[in-house]
Amino acid sequence: MNDYVLEMNGITKIFPGVVALDDVTLKVKRGVIHALIGENGAGKSTLMKVLNGVYTQTSGSLVFEGNELELHGVKDAQEKGISTIFQEFNLINTLSVSENIFLGRFQGKGLIDWKAINASARSLLESLGFDFDVTKPVGRLSTAEKQLVEIAKALSYKAKVIVMDEPTSSLTKKRD
Repeated sequence: MNDYVLEMNGITKIFPGVVALDDVTLKVKRGVIHALIGENGAGKSTLMKVLNGVYTQTSGSLVFEGNELELHGVKDAQEKGISTIFQEFNLINTLSVSENIFLGRFQGKGLIDWKAINASARSLLESLGFDFDVTKPVGRLSTAEKQLVEIAKALSYKAKVIVMDEPTSSLTKKRD
Protein backbone atom coordinates (compact mmCIF):
# COMPACT_ATOMS: atom_id res chain seq x y z
CA MET A 1 0.00 0.00 0.00
CA ASN A 2 1.25 3.47 -0.92
CA ASP A 3 2.26 5.57 2.11
CA TYR A 4 1.13 8.70 0.29
CA VAL A 5 -2.47 9.80 0.31
CA LEU A 6 -1.59 12.65 -2.02
CA GLU A 7 1.13 13.32 -4.58
CA MET A 8 1.54 16.58 -6.46
CA ASN A 9 4.09 15.77 -9.17
CA GLY A 10 5.90 18.38 -11.26
CA ILE A 11 3.22 21.03 -10.75
CA THR A 12 3.70 24.14 -12.85
CA LYS A 13 1.24 27.04 -12.85
CA ILE A 14 1.72 29.91 -15.27
CA PHE A 15 -0.34 33.08 -15.24
CA PRO A 16 0.06 35.63 -18.04
CA GLY A 17 3.63 36.88 -17.64
CA VAL A 18 4.25 35.05 -14.33
CA VAL A 19 5.48 31.55 -13.52
CA ALA A 20 3.89 31.07 -10.09
CA LEU A 21 4.95 27.42 -9.68
CA ASP A 22 7.79 25.73 -11.52
CA ASP A 23 7.95 21.91 -11.39
CA VAL A 24 6.87 21.57 -7.73
CA THR A 25 6.52 18.12 -6.17
CA LEU A 26 4.84 17.52 -2.81
CA LYS A 27 4.05 14.12 -1.34
CA VAL A 28 1.72 13.90 1.65
CA LYS A 29 1.93 10.84 3.86
CA ARG A 30 -1.21 9.29 5.26
CA GLY A 31 -1.82 10.22 8.90
CA VAL A 32 1.00 12.78 9.10
CA ILE A 33 0.81 16.54 9.56
CA HIS A 34 2.82 18.42 6.95
CA ALA A 35 3.73 22.12 6.83
CA LEU A 36 4.68 24.33 3.91
CA ILE A 37 6.98 27.13 4.93
CA GLY A 38 8.35 29.82 2.69
CA GLU A 39 8.61 33.50 1.97
CA ASN A 40 5.68 35.59 0.77
CA GLY A 41 5.34 35.04 -2.95
CA ALA A 42 6.99 31.61 -2.86
CA GLY A 43 3.86 29.93 -4.27
CA LYS A 44 2.45 28.20 -1.17
CA SER A 45 -1.07 29.57 -1.64
CA THR A 46 -0.99 28.94 -5.39
CA LEU A 47 -0.01 25.30 -4.79
CA MET A 48 -2.85 24.90 -2.28
CA LYS A 49 -5.30 26.50 -4.72
CA VAL A 50 -4.28 23.88 -7.30
CA LEU A 51 -4.92 21.21 -4.67
CA ASN A 52 -8.36 22.50 -3.74
CA GLY A 53 -9.55 23.06 -7.30
CA VAL A 54 -9.48 26.85 -7.45
CA TYR A 55 -6.72 26.72 -10.10
CA THR A 56 -5.88 24.06 -12.67
CA GLN A 57 -2.17 23.38 -13.03
CA THR A 58 -0.53 24.29 -16.33
CA SER A 59 1.37 20.99 -16.20
CA GLY A 60 2.07 18.20 -13.75
CA SER A 61 -0.23 15.72 -12.09
CA LEU A 62 -2.20 15.13 -8.92
CA VAL A 63 -2.48 11.61 -7.53
CA PHE A 64 -4.94 11.03 -4.69
CA GLU A 65 -5.14 7.63 -2.98
CA GLY A 66 -3.22 6.09 -5.88
CA ASN A 67 -5.46 7.48 -8.63
CA GLU A 68 -4.87 10.33 -11.05
CA LEU A 69 -6.95 13.29 -9.88
CA GLU A 70 -8.58 16.00 -11.93
CA LEU A 71 -10.42 18.71 -9.99
CA HIS A 72 -13.28 20.89 -11.19
CA GLY A 73 -13.59 23.38 -8.34
CA VAL A 74 -13.64 23.48 -4.55
CA LYS A 75 -16.88 21.49 -4.20
CA ASP A 76 -15.42 18.73 -6.38
CA ALA A 77 -12.29 18.63 -4.19
CA GLN A 78 -14.45 18.41 -1.05
CA GLU A 79 -16.54 15.60 -2.48
CA LYS A 80 -13.35 13.70 -3.36
CA GLY A 81 -11.95 14.07 0.17
CA ILE A 82 -9.88 17.27 0.15
CA SER A 83 -11.09 20.17 2.35
CA THR A 84 -9.51 23.57 2.75
CA ILE A 85 -9.80 25.95 5.68
CA PHE A 86 -8.85 29.43 4.58
CA GLN A 87 -7.44 32.18 6.78
CA GLU A 88 -10.42 34.34 5.80
CA PHE A 89 -13.78 33.08 7.02
CA ASN A 90 -16.17 31.54 4.53
CA LEU A 91 -19.22 31.79 6.75
CA ILE A 92 -22.61 33.50 6.53
CA ASN A 93 -23.06 35.58 9.69
CA THR A 94 -26.87 35.47 9.70
CA LEU A 95 -27.00 31.66 9.56
CA SER A 96 -26.53 29.41 12.58
CA VAL A 97 -23.43 27.36 13.34
CA SER A 98 -25.22 24.19 12.15
CA GLU A 99 -26.46 25.83 8.95
CA ASN A 100 -22.94 27.04 8.13
CA ILE A 101 -21.39 23.62 8.72
CA PHE A 102 -23.90 21.77 6.53
CA LEU A 103 -24.84 24.50 4.04
CA GLY A 104 -25.63 23.07 0.62
CA ARG A 105 -25.86 19.51 1.92
CA PHE A 106 -29.39 19.27 3.29
CA GLN A 107 -30.66 15.96 1.92
CA GLY A 108 -33.97 15.05 0.36
CA LYS A 109 -37.11 17.03 -0.23
CA GLY A 110 -39.49 18.50 2.26
CA LEU A 111 -38.73 19.05 5.91
CA ILE A 112 -35.20 19.39 7.24
CA ASP A 113 -34.37 17.36 10.35
CA TRP A 114 -32.91 20.22 12.39
CA LYS A 115 -32.61 18.03 15.47
CA ALA A 116 -30.27 15.64 13.63
CA ILE A 117 -28.33 18.45 11.93
CA ASN A 118 -27.83 20.28 15.24
CA ALA A 119 -26.77 17.05 16.95
CA SER A 120 -24.21 16.38 14.19
CA ALA A 121 -22.83 19.91 14.45
CA ARG A 122 -22.64 19.65 18.25
CA SER A 123 -20.84 16.30 17.95
CA LEU A 124 -18.26 17.74 15.53
CA LEU A 125 -17.52 20.65 17.87
CA GLU A 126 -17.32 18.34 20.89
CA SER A 127 -14.79 16.19 19.00
CA LEU A 128 -12.65 19.35 18.88
CA GLY A 129 -13.09 19.82 22.64
CA PHE A 130 -15.56 22.70 22.43
CA ASP A 131 -19.19 23.13 23.36
CA PHE A 132 -21.20 26.15 22.30
CA ASP A 133 -24.72 26.77 21.03
CA VAL A 134 -24.96 25.45 17.45
CA THR A 135 -28.24 27.32 16.90
CA LYS A 136 -26.55 30.69 17.51
CA PRO A 137 -25.96 32.89 14.46
CA VAL A 138 -22.30 32.79 13.43
CA GLY A 139 -22.20 36.60 13.50
CA ARG A 140 -22.50 36.46 17.30
CA LEU A 141 -19.48 34.16 17.75
CA SER A 142 -15.96 35.16 18.73
CA THR A 143 -13.20 35.00 16.13
CA ALA A 144 -11.88 31.78 17.66
CA GLU A 145 -15.35 30.19 17.64
CA LYS A 146 -15.82 31.13 13.97
CA GLN A 147 -12.53 29.44 13.15
CA LEU A 148 -13.70 26.32 14.99
CA VAL A 149 -16.86 26.33 12.87
CA GLU A 150 -14.64 26.36 9.77
CA ILE A 151 -12.62 23.43 11.11
CA ALA A 152 -15.80 21.51 12.02
CA LYS A 153 -17.13 22.16 8.50
CA ALA A 154 -13.96 20.67 6.97
CA LEU A 155 -14.23 17.64 9.25
CA SER A 156 -17.90 17.20 8.31
CA TYR A 157 -16.83 16.26 4.78
CA LYS A 158 -14.92 13.29 6.21
CA ALA A 159 -11.88 14.63 4.39
CA LYS A 160 -8.79 12.50 3.97
CA VAL A 161 -6.67 15.62 3.43
CA ILE A 162 -7.35 18.91 5.19
CA VAL A 163 -5.42 21.95 4.01
CA MET A 164 -5.17 24.79 6.51
CA ASP A 165 -4.14 28.28 5.44
CA GLU A 166 -3.11 29.64 8.85
CA PRO A 167 -6.56 28.96 10.36
CA THR A 168 -5.34 28.58 13.91
CA SER A 169 -3.69 32.01 14.18
CA SER A 170 -6.84 33.30 15.90
CA LEU A 171 -7.37 30.35 18.25
CA THR A 172 -6.75 30.59 21.97
CA LYS A 173 -7.93 28.59 24.99
CA LYS A 174 -9.65 31.74 26.26
CA ARG A 175 -12.78 33.06 24.57
CA ASP A 176 -12.75 36.54 22.98
